[in-house]
Amino acid sequence: MDMEIKEAIETTAKDFKSTLSEVSRKQADLAEQLKVMEEKAISGEAIDEIKAKSEETGKELAELGETVTDLTKKLSARNTEGKSLGRIIAEHKDFQTLKDDHKARFEVKDISTASFGTVELPGGVRRGNRGLIEPVTQALFLRDVIPSANTAAAVIEYLQETGYTNNAATVLEGAQKPQSELTFAPKASPMVKMAHFFRVTEETLDDVDGMEAYINQRGLYGLMLKEEAEILNGDGTTGRVDGLITNSTAYVNTTVPTVTPENAMDDIRVAIAQVAESDLVASAVVMNHLDAAALDLAKDNNGEYLHPAFRGNTAWGLPVVRTKGIAQGKFMVGGFVGNTLIWQRKGIEVRRSTEDRDNFVKNLVTILLEERLQLETLRPEGIIYGDITVPTP
Repeated sequence: MDMEIKEAIETTAKDFKSTLSEVSRKQADLAEQLKVMEEKAISGEAIDEIKAKSEETGKELAELGETVTDLTKKLSARNTEGKSLGRIIAEHKDFQTLKDDHKARFEVKDISTASFGTVELPGGVRRGNRGLIEPVTQALFLRDVIPSANTAAAVIEYLQETGYTNNAATVLEGAQKPQSELTFAPKASPMVKMAHFFRVTEETLDDVDGMEAYINQRGLYGLMLKEEAEILNGDGTTGRVDGLITNSTAYVNTTVPTVTPENAMDDIRVAIAQVAESDLVASAVVMNHLDAAALDLAKDNNGEYLHPAFRGNTAWGLPVVRTKGIAQGKFMVGGFVGNTLIWQRKGIEVRRSTEDRDNFVKNLVTILLEERLQLETLRPEGIIYGDITVPTP
């Protein structure tokens, strides 16, 4: 690996760890402030000052959550430089030549880059634009919080940690040193193909802007939604991704002594602590979009919003992936960075044909997009999955 690239990655990884450490400190500060505010409210004391402090800490956590997302994207080397994937494909010289053939294909490789200062790293496929109308604030996708990399392998082989007993201790001179136990299970996960196609008119194919829109909205956005669901729910059987839920650890709501979770925000904070118990650091939260909306709208008896630690796309300072891919009433907190990796073989392959069905007589063109990917999870105890606590009325 080029030394400049290696140094850039190491710097980003260092920044990521530093940011997560700051998130942990702010989580503790906010938890303490909320506890004090509750005690003051019960005793009838004024809470304006401590409430203002908690709101400020909540804002700081939200900003840190955005920083975590940006750094994760850099680690994945998947930022686009000014152009969406759809436009890159539409303008690609090989794609232009497809118009001269009845059947043709080409592969999009290393079409995006992530910038580390003056260093540009080749990356895989990064979906920057997610539709014809790009929202001001785009919803987070799993691709934004789980690092990814390219591979030429047809099967991802690795060792998954299944057990660890840490017996490290001080040792007197001449005494027997303690033995720790570390066990692994071999994993071999074949790359999984995901694909779909759509049909457009030849006039649309001649229009670069129109072609970009079709590829983005019909092609990439649809593929990403199904990819996200598969990364979450794939059971690892033949033709399926070895997904996060399959490789997760059950949420234990008694992890924090003397604390009984009363709502989703409590669950998330306890799950963050459960990840920490496995000596990993939580880096993101995954929730059903409706459960996240319920947290957005939750209010106290005075009509004020209830959860200062849940702001925008962050919860307790961690990025929140709002998705339909996880069932309502379920949630996940993961130490994804350094523990999980989305592998993608080669790039997205684009095929075009005018001989599909009645295309020729209707001046239609069939465009097929497909990719091959797989998920690697090193330590399942760092991926916590369970049920959201329903608040008592």
